Amino acid sequence: MDDNIRTKLDQLAQEADVMIANPDDIEKLKNQGLRFQVVPSKIIDELFQDRLRSATHIAKHLPPLPEKLPPAMKSLYQEIRECIFFGLYGAAITLSGNLIEFALKDTTYIKEIGGYQKYDEAKWDEFESINFGDAINRAKRAGLVPSEMAKQLQSFREDIRNPYSHYNIRKITRDVIAGKVKRINLSSGEIDEVDIPAKESPMIQAQVKPWVDEQRVLNVFHFADTIVKYLTKQLDEHLKKGRQALTT
Repeated sequence: MDDNIRTKLDQLAQEADVMIANPDDIEKLKNQGLRFQVVPSKIIDELFQDRLRSATHIAKHLPPLPEKLPPAMKSLYQEIRECIFFGLYGAAITLSGNLIEFALKDTTYIKEIGGYQKYDEAKWDEFESINFGDAINRAKRAGLVPSEMAKQLQSFREDIRNPYSHYNIRKITRDVIAGKVKRINLSSGEIDEVDIPAKESPMIQAQVKPWVDEQRVLNVFHFADTIVKYLTKQLDEHLKKGRQALTT
């Protein structure tokens, strides 16, 4: 390997937090005698200590668990919170979408059958088969979701829920630009500095998605929490009116 390129690579490595290279280029560099130091993954104790510090900081920013939730909804809440504590932000965002969808279906189903004391297996199977968009519209027709909230939910479905459920990484990271990236030509040794939109580079997408998830997770979970609390309150008020009508 050209000593000039080796020197430049060493310099770039010292200045950088992350280096990205085509796997074929890495193999070529190895064949030319460049040694790569393999950085071992954190051991379990180190990983847990890092997560503990993060969880202690982020816990105070999470919404409290709502009271009187159905067991399935409560289980989803707990799972999302645990994902956030352990830094699994992408999973927490995906599950937040699941939480909203389930809450829409569950509250609409309960309203349509007339209360928690009844259970109609066939009708619940019908709800489980409908998609997120149809669940929004059905909750709206049932009087649980006002028009403005339905629009917000449709936007959430398109911008957050669907991309995360289908792992559309390009769409998830489309607004991110990796700025002032130093790029070296391994043939000439020439170094230039460029801005790389994530939507144009799969390698950049993989690097920035965890950062995007971390920036987004609290807003998404709070949005899900707001929707769940609104739906359950609307359902409770409807059922309460029904009970009052029976006693008068």
